[in-house]
Amino acid sequence: MEGTNSFGLESLGAASDRPGRILFEELRRFKPSFAAMNIGFFVSRARIRVNGGEQRKPPYFACRYDAGSFERINIVAFCYPLMADWSLLEADVEQYRKRIRSALREEMIHATQVLTVKKRYEKSDELRRRFVNAESYYNYLLGQIIGELVRTQEGEKAVLTAAKLYYEDWAISSIEELRRADQKFHGRRGYSVNEIIRQVIQIRFGELTSEEAKGKAWDKHRLFFVGEYGTAENLMKAMVSRLRRAVPFLINSSPTLSEALIDIERRLQEMTGHHADLSFRSAACC
Repeated sequence: MEGTNSFGLESLGAASDRPGRILFEELRRFKPSFAAMNIGFFVSRARIRVNGGEQRKPPYFACRYDAGSFERINIVAFCYPLMADWSLLEADVEQYRKRIRSALREEMIHATQVLTVKKRYEKSDELRRRFVNAESYYNYLLGQIIGELVRTQEGEKAVLTAAKLYYEDWAISSIEELRRADQKFHGRRGYSVNEIIRQVIQIRFGELTSEEAKGKAWDKHRLFFVGEYGTAENLMKAMVSRLRRAVPFLINSSPTLSEALIDIERRLQEMTGHHADLSFRSAACC
C-alpha cells in the first residue's frame, strides 16, 4: 500500500472528536463482513497518495490486491479525507453516517467483483488456458460489458451518465473521452465499467450510491454549471435518477453484465442477507 501508514480501528475508537467516533462505529459494523469474505482491513493516516508516480489526494476508501493473481484483497480507509467530510456535510450526523456506509459498500462491491472473477477463473480450465491470469480475464469481461452497452445510443448515454458521476466531470461527452479519463486516472481503459457495476448493484439493493451520499458536500468543494437545477447536489440527484431509470435497459443490453450481477449479488447476499430488487430486471422484460 504505497504512501500509507496503517493502524488499527482502536485509534479511531479512542478519538475524542465526534466524527472520529462515528467513523469508528461505522467501520466496526463492516468488519465482520470483511472477515467473512477473507478481506483485510486497514485504516491509514496518509495525506498524500502516490499513484503512477504522481502525488494525489487519497480517496475515502480503496480496494487493494495483488496485480494479476487477485490475491491478498484489502480495504484501506483513509481517515483524513473521510473526517474532512464532517465539515463539508455541516456536521450532519445522519448524512455523515450515510456517506461512510455508502462508500464502504462501494468498496465491498469492488472486492466482491474481484473475488467473484478470481473464483470463476480458478475453477475453469478453459479460462486458465485462454487468459494468463485472473486480472487479464477481468479486463476482458469489462471490455465485453462496455462493448455490449454502447451498441445503442441509449446505452451509451447511460454509460456516460454513470461516468460523469464517478469522475465528477460533466464534460465527458463521448466514449473516447471516457477512455482517456480511464487511462489518465487509472492507467487502463475500461476501469469505469467496474464503477457502473457498483452503481447498478447499489441501485438494485435499494441503497444510496456513494455519489448521492455526498449530499451538500458537492456544493462545498466543486464548482459545476448547474443551470436550472440550482445546486450541484440537485444536479447530481437528477443524474442518479436518470441512471436508475436506465438500469433495466443496461441489464438487458449486456448479457455479460447480467451474468456478472447474478454472481456478485449472490455473494453479497450470502455475506449480508440483503437482497437485490429483481424488479429492475423483470420490469424491462415485460
